[in-house]
Amino acid sequence: MTGRLILELADGSIPLLRSIEAADLEDLRRWKNDNRQAFFFKDEITAEGQKKWYQGYLGRPNDYMFIVQAGTLRAGCVAFRLENGYADEYNIIASPEGRGQGHLKTAMRLMNSYVTAEHTRDVGLQVVVGNPAKGFYESCGFTEQSARDGFHQMRLSTAFSPLPYRVRRA
Repeated sequence: MTGRLILELADGSIPLLRSIEAADLEDLRRWKNDNRQAFFFKDEITAEGQKKWYQGYLGRPNDYMFIVQAGTLRAGCVAFRLENGYADEYNIIASPEGRGQGHLKTAMRLMNSYVTAEHTRDVGLQVVVGNPAKGFYESCGFTEQSARDGFHQMRLSTAFSPLPYRVRRA
């Protein structure tokens, strides 16, 4: 992670994305553990393990994780890491309180607007076969490229239409 960022929709509407901080670790751990069967890493994450992950994250300049903030509601998290001109999105999780309100879908569009404008147009993610989130990703503009080894490889469509946004350094 390189510095703390806040990504906002240009019209000021919600949600906004803000870089994670140490105070978010317990929520991140809880959200991931509650949904671990949908992810590649299925073991329960301990508080100590989460802290260790965070220390490593702070040292990775091409790794970005955001809290999806809708007013006072922490609606979930979204993340991407840059590798060789490619943006790999991961840990896209709605909080229990944020489900079904559309915040995560808008957050994905906001994050992808930032990624495609500032970093790369080559954006993708992997989804475990059987994970119902595949339909969500398709609704966000991703298309399946292949299915093998227990996961779907998906890419952001070249027809993706970005949202106007602004970046603040926190």
